[in-house]
Amino acid sequence: MAIAKMKKLTLLAEHAHKEDVLKRVQEMQSLEVTSLADKDDEDLLKEFIRETPVSKTQDLQGKLQDIEYAIDYLDDYVIQPGLIEKLKSKRDVYTLSELETHVEAANIDTSLDLVSVKEQEINTLGEELKRLKQEEQFLRKWRGLNFMPNEVDRFNLMHIMIGTVDIEHAEPLIDTLKENGKIYYEEVYRRSDEVAYLFILPKDDVETLTDSISQYSFQELNYDYEMLPEDALYRNLLEQKEKRETLADHKKEMEGWKSVYKDLQLAEEYYYNLSERNKAKDILVDSPHLFMLTGWIEEEKVEELKSSINLAVGENDVVILTDEIKMEEYRDVPIVLKNNKLIQPFEMITEMFSYPQYNEVDPTPYMFPFFLIFFGMIGADLGYGLILWVATFGALKYFNIEGSTKRFLKFLYILSYPTMAFGLFFGSFFGIELPIQVLSLQDDVIEIMIISVAIGIFQLVFGLIMNGIIKGRQGQRASSYIDGYAWAMMLVGVVLYVLGSMVWDISLLSQIGIGLALLNVVGILVVSTISSKNKGLGFGLGLYNLYGVSGYIGDIVSYTRLMALGVASANIAMAFNLIIGFLPPLIRFTVGVVLIIALQALNIALAFLSAYVHSSRLQYVEFFGKFFEGGGKPLLPLRTLEKHIWLKKEANYKMEE
Repeated sequence: MAIAKMKKLTLLAEHAHKEDVLKRVQEMQSLEVTSLADKDDEDLLKEFIRETPVSKTQDLQGKLQDIEYAIDYLDDYVIQPGLIEKLKSKRDVYTLSELETHVEAANIDTSLDLVSVKEQEINTLGEELKRLKQEEQFLRKWRGLNFMPNEVDRFNLMHIMIGTVDIEHAEPLIDTLKENGKIYYEEVYRRSDEVAYLFILPKDDVETLTDSISQYSFQELNYDYEMLPEDALYRNLLEQKEKRETLADHKKEMEGWKSVYKDLQLAEEYYYNLSERNKAKDILVDSPHLFMLTGWIEEEKVEELKSSINLAVGENDVVILTDEIKMEEYRDVPIVLKNNKLIQPFEMITEMFSYPQYNEVDPTPYMFPFFLIFFGMIGADLGYGLILWVATFGALKYFNIEGSTKRFLKFLYILSYPTMAFGLFFGSFFGIELPIQVLSLQDDVIEIMIISVAIGIFQLVFGLIMNGIIKGRQGQRASSYIDGYAWAMMLVGVVLYVLGSMVWDISLLSQIGIGLALLNVVGILVVSTISSKNKGLGFGLGLYNLYGVSGYIGDIVSYTRLMALGVASANIAMAFNLIIGFLPPLIRFTVGVVLIIALQALNIALAFLSAYVHSSRLQYVEFFGKFFEGGGKPLLPLRTLEKHIWLKKEANYKMEE
């Protein structure tokens, strides 16, 4: 349970083996390739140059983007398995060579062209349907017009005008026409925003009418169809039907493109892997005949990588050297956390805060028991814990859940146990008090608060002792006492004083507590002064350090949230039960059943969210701050995509055969 020991690896081989070496490195997914071209060792690098396949890398990136776009487009059309089927199904497993063979035989360019052509056809149909729909709206408005507007132009004495006006101008316009007395008008249609009119008037009055109605924003009809609106509408609807049928046929055809979809998914894997290898080539250094690769790797994986590369290119054709990590390189060393299966899921809590540096400790195993206690105290319900246990156990056992989702489910599965345990301890089952309980969330609030504070003080003391041990290992003896052991003993002294004077009335115990606290107050001042070259400044720093006691008071108070949130969750559940209990029997056992399930589900979600967030906060702010600096970076090895498939190592595969 610690940070994995790392090695610096240097590999030297002939150009002919470059691709094979990089494939094996990528296959192992354990070596982070670093650049040598930026180093200052000119004697080592004077015969080497840096390979820069920029154009090829850009081409691969462009191809990968085209494939990703095609997959995203097909997601909406190709029939996908249902959620349950997807959860139960397992990914296919390939070796790199099997993946390459499949993709090279699949003719991906043809598949991309096929998707592109189909997309253009569907887009064209969509635009045509949009145009026809707009045309339909126009024709539906004018379908009451039973003559062709251009046919009336040949009248000698009379003139016909057809057009629309805004709804707010309709009444004033008609009043104007009535005053004229020579104009016949007829309403063609009326909508919420406009009205259409037919005007018949003597040709001599056209200019007068035009001047009169211009102030009302009258828009004359522009009718470009060669048939009546009713007939044009019928033709439009037939054309829309044909377009929709054609569009449906295209979509139906694409539903069966499972093989094309699968080929593109494998191509995404292949071109991503190829692109990553080319990025690695960009930071290698080359001589006329050799290339050199450097990187970081876990010590325990060095031999496996050597065996894999030797199997691929021959033991005599490659040189692999490893070096120990120097102290000045600690900040640059990437981090791999190594914990047992029980603690591994809780690494996500540490990772969200920060990776440790190489010379620090992994805080995960030390935080683990406290997180269990905090989460359990806040959740604190046997029924809620059982639901969490059943949901996570069933998902992990009966579904093929992978990756980060599986780790999170394991995390919640483990947390279901302290939730059930504290539910029994507090005698709570969906807000109902059990007959057997150690403490009650209703009646023993003060006692629960004292337990919360006691656990918090213990965690703080533990963190401070950890800080003392870590600083001591790093050779910072003064800091290990001032920032670690001294404050831990001061907190212990305060606890002894409280126990001796307020709990058990043992004066000797309280005096020991006061003496221990005062002794370390003096110790902080003395050690700060002695360890500083400027004694006055050192004494001042010691006084400033003691001012930090206010921060510890705040830290201790923060742990009362364990009591507050646990009691709040229990009381909310009890209130929901009480509300349903007031309902009449008929409603209580019909609608009330549905209602209590919904309300309890809401409270479960809020309880677990609070437990997760506040348990994490207590680790980050109160605990980690006492001994953990962080600032490390994770190992980023040359790896495969593994988005749609899992990778099978070629070396192991050959050995098994």
